[in-house]
Amino acid sequence: MTRKRLSTIVFIASMLISASAQAQQFEAVYSLHGVSSSEAEAAMEDLFSDPAMTDARVTLYAADFGVRDGSHKIVADFDSYAERMAREDKRRASHGWSRWQLAMLDAEFVAAEMVAVVADYGKPRHTAGYLLVYLVNVQDAGVYAAALKDMNDALGNPGVLRLVAMRSGSRAVTHAVLIGGDDFAAVNNYMDKLYASDAFRTFVSKVSDIRSVVHIESYRKVGAWGY
Repeated sequence: MTRKRLSTIVFIASMLISASAQAQQFEAVYSLHGVSSSEAEAAMEDLFSDPAMTDARVTLYAADFGVRDGSHKIVADFDSYAERMAREDKRRASHGWSRWQLAMLDAEFVAAEMVAVVADYGKPRHTAGYLLVYLVNVQDAGVYAAALKDMNDALGNPGVLRLVAMRSGSRAVTHAVLIGGDDFAAVNNYMDKLYASDAFRTFVSKVSDIRSVVHIESYRKVGAWGY
């Protein structure tokens, strides 16, 4: 067994162990269109006034650049599959959910996706006011994750760096890298620094044969509830 292969296996094992201890195991991501940010935020405020949403964790984002499907995304965090089942049952049976559906009657449901959290560097995703999302296709998840960690160790991040694995949808995209900071300027200033760095050139050299970038999107956080 080669040293590279052994290091990849060790890294994957460590990621599985750390993932079991994370507060946020996976995310449900819902894309909506045809609603304003103010309307969506007001509907979420009303929904979270219902006791059925106690301990639920949801973030609302508005599309900025590169987004092809939906004007807004709603991201719900779950610690386990069982938690998701229990929370969905409580939400659907609540008066708050009925009011939310009425308030969002004109919104078009575009898509629902499930993503598993692989690794977090920096702060939790919901803390970022602005989020850049790289949708990628990866053939060797262990090598890619290790290279991303090395890049973060070398250059840091603007506040948030999260790697997730897609658990639904087209297999054209296998993973997403989320880079977040306080605002548009903070994230893009970091990206300018990153693209010009030796750390990024080293990262590219490690992953160029196993990774292709499918799409790049960015979002502005409208609000977060339950965190």
